[in-house]
Amino acid sequence: MSHAVPYPGKKKQISSKNRSKENARAKKHPARRPYDQILFSVTVALVVIGLFAVFTASAMQADLETGSTFSTLLKQTIAVVVGSFGLFFGSQFFFERWKKLARPLAFIALALLAFTAIAGLSANGSERWIKLPMGFQFQPSDFAKLTAIFLMAQATTQHKNLLNGNSIANLALVTLMSVFIVKQPNLSVTIIIGIMTLGILFVAGMPRYLFFSIIPAMGAGVAYVIANNTYQLDRIKGWLDPWQYPGDEGYNIIQSYFAVGSGGLFGVGLGNSIQKLHYLPFQHTDFIFSIICEEWGFIGASIVIGLFLVLAWRGFQIALQSPSSFGRMLAFGLTLAIILQALINIAVTLGILPVTGVTLPLISYGGSSMIITLSMIGILLNISRYNKPRVPFSAEKQNTPDPVSASKRLSAYHQPEEQPL
Repeated sequence: MSHAVPYPGKKKQISSKNRSKENARAKKHPARRPYDQILFSVTVALVVIGLFAVFTASAMQADLETGSTFSTLLKQTIAVVVGSFGLFFGSQFFFERWKKLARPLAFIALALLAFTAIAGLSANGSERWIKLPMGFQFQPSDFAKLTAIFLMAQATTQHKNLLNGNSIANLALVTLMSVFIVKQPNLSVTIIIGIMTLGILFVAGMPRYLFFSIIPAMGAGVAYVIANNTYQLDRIKGWLDPWQYPGDEGYNIIQSYFAVGSGGLFGVGLGNSIQKLHYLPFQHTDFIFSIICEEWGFIGASIVIGLFLVLAWRGFQIALQSPSSFGRMLAFGLTLAIILQALINIAVTLGILPVTGVTLPLISYGGSSMIITLSMIGILLNISRYNKPRVPFSAEKQNTPDPVSASKRLSAYHQPEEQPL
């Protein structure tokens, strides 16, 4: 009795109906890979550095205000714990679902911004916070920044035509949020949202002529806001010539210069900063990088900058490797927002940009910023779990079978009953 040689790797035939069900199930629940461990490790490193920096920069002020040197550190630790839940939720929540939640979250952000304009907490000439129990505060502009990323990612991937009704409606929502934020006033966050929006549109395929025509219009709008706002105009004056206003508009930048210059190569040592002793204002928030430069020196500052560069590398790499157009735009927007905020903060402490009030992500004291940023990292981690691994060219060449030898090996076997399409 002759026995037919089975076709190698031949599986049970699947009907077209069952195959369509499997394809739908695979699309709904795509295969997941391990999250990006480098991104997670860099995030943990920045948070730990931030806790040390916040404690050393705020201990004396906290002791004078509350009688405990650990009060500010305790609040920041609570924010890290809450933000860790946000990171975990973001890493487990399938990122494609944010597409449907973009507009509902945007309306929530608008409601919070409207409430801030009516009954917000005022401090340092701005009305940006909502007062919470137990001495905590919430800054809705941070949440609005995240919802703006959702809106733009959804707008640029919903239709083939970039300029459509859906994208125009989302742009209108982002513009309305920006109007509320600039009225606080909070021009720095408005600029971050504007650059982030323009960047997502450019990556999504906005025509270059339109892109380069919007940039001067945005610059003119920023110049108009500054010219009609004494609060912003004074900051520009202090930035252009701080030594002419050493006791007023230029005071913060001058004290930051002293802190950065005093650090040298290795710094004065952890906890030994002089500028934090009521010389440098906002030493644990806006100017925490200055304290890092002073205590940790050039080496410590370079490590912090290097960690942000690694974060940028992993974030943009996740965007490039995402098989979903929404995932690409979402990962790009999240990474751009975090890195742009870090660049602005560091540039302010070095005197490259005027004082803006932007915190250093994952490091500066601030519950809203910490929670939102960790949640953004969680979403990036979730996107990375669905990315396709990039195979090196050498491995592809090595694993590709020779068509001639393959045909010889298959000649001894029966052909499959169902020919592949």
